Amino acid sequence: MLDSTSKELGRISHLMQQARFEKALELIRILEKRETNTPKDKLSLLVLKGKIFCYKEQYKQAVELGEQAYEWSQKLESISHSFDSLLITAHTAYLGKLEQAYNKVKEAKKSIKLISEDTAVDVPKMEADLLLIKMVVYHYRTDHTKALKLAKQWLSLRENLGEKLEFSRIYNLLVDIYLLQNNPNMALDYALKSLELQKELENPIGIATSLNFVGLSYFRKGDFDQALEFCKQSLNIKIISVSTKLSSLHLLGAIYKEKGYIDRTLRYYSRAAKLAEEEEYIEDFIENTVGIGATYRMKRDFDQAVKYLKQSLDLSEKFNNSYGMSSSLFYLILVYLDKGYLEKAYSYMEQLEEFAKNNESDVFKQLNMIAKALVLKRGGRVRNITEAEDLLIEVVKDEYAIPQLSLLAIVNLCDLYLEELSITNNIEILEDIYPLISRILKIAKKQNSYLWLTETKLLQTKMALIRMEVEEAELLLTQAQQIAELHGLDLLAIKISSDHDILLEQLSDWNNLKRTNAPISERIKLASFEGVINLMKGKSVIETPKLTHETPILLLIIAEGGLPLFSNPFLEDWQFEDDLISGFLTAFNTFSGELFEKKLDRAKFGEYTILMHPISSFSICYLFKGQTYLAKQKLDRFVEQIQKSNSIWKSMNNFYKNNRTINLTEHPSLETLINKIFLGRIPELNV
Repeated sequence: MLDSTSKELGRISHLMQQARFEKALELIRILEKRETNTPKDKLSLLVLKGKIFCYKEQYKQAVELGEQAYEWSQKLESISHSFDSLLITAHTAYLGKLEQAYNKVKEAKKSIKLISEDTAVDVPKMEADLLLIKMVVYHYRTDHTKALKLAKQWLSLRENLGEKLEFSRIYNLLVDIYLLQNNPNMALDYALKSLELQKELENPIGIATSLNFVGLSYFRKGDFDQALEFCKQSLNIKIISVSTKLSSLHLLGAIYKEKGYIDRTLRYYSRAAKLAEEEEYIEDFIENTVGIGATYRMKRDFDQAVKYLKQSLDLSEKFNNSYGMSSSLFYLILVYLDKGYLEKAYSYMEQLEEFAKNNESDVFKQLNMIAKALVLKRGGRVRNITEAEDLLIEVVKDEYAIPQLSLLAIVNLCDLYLEELSITNNIEILEDIYPLISRILKIAKKQNSYLWLTETKLLQTKMALIRMEVEEAELLLTQAQQIAELHGLDLLAIKISSDHDILLEQLSDWNNLKRTNAPISERIKLASFEGVINLMKGKSVIETPKLTHETPILLLIIAEGGLPLFSNPFLEDWQFEDDLISGFLTAFNTFSGELFEKKLDRAKFGEYTILMHPISSFSICYLFKGQTYLAKQKLDRFVEQIQKSNSIWKSMNNFYKNNRTINLTEHPSLETLINKIFLGRIPELNV
């Protein structure tokens, strides 16, 4: 090789490590036109081009170049180039072709052993490069423990080198591994490290990828709004790789699924599936197609669900994709059970059972056990139900079961016990259900699954009603809504608020059941378990009422000790205004003490609903008719604004100290704020 060519190759490598990929490719194109190039020069340029496409995450093109380079290296008997070519072609792991990638890694390992120690080849670097791609392959083959071990080994080898691109790749893989180990805080730490490196390199492709990993980490922390923000930032970068775009689209679908916006979920999964099909990203296509099928099942559109799940099953069988086969079979069983086609469900159950036998994995075994239990349960015979119970208990007791399967098994076991409870009225069955609910809460907290946590609070609400503990049920609903609102689960928050309103309307019915000591079957019927159980089983979507603005009646600010600091009736021609205010104030001290002690956010006062919001030495009370959700949004906004306004907040404290009441004529800004919030239609409300 000529010295000039060697220097140019070194320059290309330097440009590549600086993420100046287009400049490096431009230089390669210039060098390729030289007539003085030797065959090995041409091969070196081809290998460098393949590496650049790997860094650009254009894996399809990279693999094609790698395969071509490997053929040339065999003809030229260049072991080092053969090694590099094999590592490039091993990037088929990103395209879902795992066995092919694994075989390339094994061949590359043999190549290192053939290299003589006295050659000029940098063997330690070759070993580090092999470790990196081995980590990728093992990770995608779901051997995450091995992948993590390799990552730590790589970091120990390269810790003193400034290879920012490689470090960023390792950090991103560590993000994935720590997320699978349910350590989103560690994952976020590595994602932010990766993002910092890519920003230093000014590499838009890498920045987009790292932003996606940051979003994914926030998603697993349960911070959906932050996850959305970073995911959208990733997609807004013009130069983004196909793999990152696929990941971001799928993540958006997953976020909206958690938030309850199922149509948006379908839209993003469908976009991802279409892109994956066009670019031949098999694994991504299968994953999104399964997601589409499962989502249509939630919408109760079973024909569409079957269509997509059969498509994913056929493709999974063609490419021997274990995830796709197991997931497709499992959801097909669920869909046919939903449709009432027991024979079809049984047929797919047999296929899943055979698959689990031929693919040794605890996950596949547990998935098969749950599917079999659900089919047996639907059979209806006592011995079948008993066997179904035993299978679900076995999964629940397995400490190594993955959280999603444990949760699914627990919910179906709860459902089975509730059905038994409604038939037998045997209150002892409750003692079997409570530990299961506690287990769900424990897993949900550990997994940062605020959706599961909120839905479990709803399930606890129903259990409290069975025990006739209505006040406990109200408290649980208040807690559930607080969790939902805090974590951006808007639709679920609306549903919970509606359920709370309905419960307040049903108080007389519950009092009657309590007075007559009604059987548990009647309590279960009034509590209406089916909706929350179906939500938790992924069998239905969140159904919310049409939101309507309330009719405002009265706004009060009350200081400590029950002192009325301010009152604002909204109905000027309301003749009973004084009676209502005086009656309310008379009852307020007792009422507010009970409400705060129980930590509730609302109560009924005759035909009206009262919302209360304590701040500092004051209680802001809002009396209205109608739905509570938007009323609460308005009250929260009002409290936020008066705290932000120095003049209003200062006036409130001064009037309180001087034992005076506030008059709107003295505070036009307060009147403006009240009219804007309580009489307007605020577009920025979370609806």
